Amino acid sequence: MADRTSARLFGKIFGLLAKNPSEEHKAIAKEVFAETDNYDFSSYQMDADDSLMALGLARLGVDPEYPEEGETVLYGEHNEP
Repeated sequence: MADRTSARLFGKIFGLLAKNPSEEHKAIAKEVFAETDNYDFSSYQMDADDSLMALGLARLGVDPEYPEEGETVLYGEHNEP
């Protein structure tokens, strides 16, 4: 079962950082995003796609594992173009 409480909390944190996506806030977001792996939820459950994109931690693209889905949100800094 997903930990939706933690997902909401992380989503709020990324939303606050994305209000001013400075290099400092992007660095903080990168550190915080790495911690999400320690929780039981998927990145989409944070409901923070726009914030994550503003912080350089998500982008729109085609997932090579699921190309039939077309363009989706790809999470993580390794997904930067």
